[in-house]
Amino acid sequence: MRPGLHHAGVNRAAASLLALLSVASAAVAVDTNAPAGPKSRVVLARDESAVAVFQVDAAKARALVRAGIQALTGQTNEVAAWQQFISSNDVVGIKISTLAAPLHVTHRAVVDAIAAGVASVGVVPANIIVWDKDPRKMQDGDWKPGPVTDSQPYRVVAVIGDTGWDPKVFYESKFVGKLIWGDFEFGREESLGTRSHLPNLLTQTITKLINVPVLMDHDSCGLAGCLYNLSLGMVDNTRRFEQFGLHGDPAIEEICASSPQIRRTLVLNIVDGLVAGFAGGPSFKPQYSAPYGGLYFSRDPVALDVVGLELLEAKRKAARIPAIADNASHIAYSARLGLGQSDRTKIDVIVVAP
Repeated sequence: MRPGLHHAGVNRAAASLLALLSVASAAVAVDTNAPAGPKSRVVLARDESAVAVFQVDAAKARALVRAGIQALTGQTNEVAAWQQFISSNDVVGIKISTLAAPLHVTHRAVVDAIAAGVASVGVVPANIIVWDKDPRKMQDGDWKPGPVTDSQPYRVVAVIGDTGWDPKVFYESKFVGKLIWGDFEFGREESLGTRSHLPNLLTQTITKLINVPVLMDHDSCGLAGCLYNLSLGMVDNTRRFEQFGLHGDPAIEEICASSPQIRRTLVLNIVDGLVAGFAGGPSFKPQYSAPYGGLYFSRDPVALDVVGLELLEAKRKAARIPAIADNASHIAYSARLGLGQSDRTKIDVIVVAP
């Protein structure tokens, strides 16, 4: 049986059937030799002066977000640009990355600018939720969960120990993982698990999702980019997919493809490339980090990962570090599952300056 997204509360035979139906409804049963789809647009908004000694200029980051969102949508008015993605009655989840905390996380200046754009269309602060999985990593990366305040016009939320995992919605595969603290099933008599649960926040609360990963390599998966942040960066019991030479494949693409919650809510991807980590990831290593000063924008997470990996490979080549693209096989397979465009000749990259 092909792995897929499950809904609990039924017996194992029914769960197997439901998984197959879920996969079919998410349109993952496709011809892997099918021709690539239409062109995708990626915008790079870049200002090298936005980063100095790895410190981000908040005003320049705000200008980059404005320039990028307007270039992506073709609008000359920022509010009109955000209205293409968000309406005033939405509950907007901004999924950050604190995987490489404390030093290589989604920058607050970028999130502040995104939240201001979301608020400009009428979304109230209580309905703007900045979130990640692990509260310890979040706090280490200066993203301590907390309510709306005068200085923080959005909520910051962790899944573990806060909003929690959805017991009825999970991805299941044959690969068994040792359950650890934070996993939904941790503490049960059986210490091994085959399920990776989605967060309640995604399945029950958020109506629009903005994906904001960090541009960094990943020793096992090649790239901890858009697709990674939407899958292994979002569910529990994930270590099993990064071991034994799996490189996150096929779990990364199958979680994204078989989850109607991800496909329905995801409206925008913004990659924080203000500081790009090109080797030794996922962790911050100054000698392998470039103060790049760029933010990437696209509706297409696959195209963004293609372009991001291209930059990392160029940095690795310049530093005489072996290529890592072979570990990022999930990118091409994601395109075959209809998640986006991986053919570089069908990705238009538009470079803008604020």
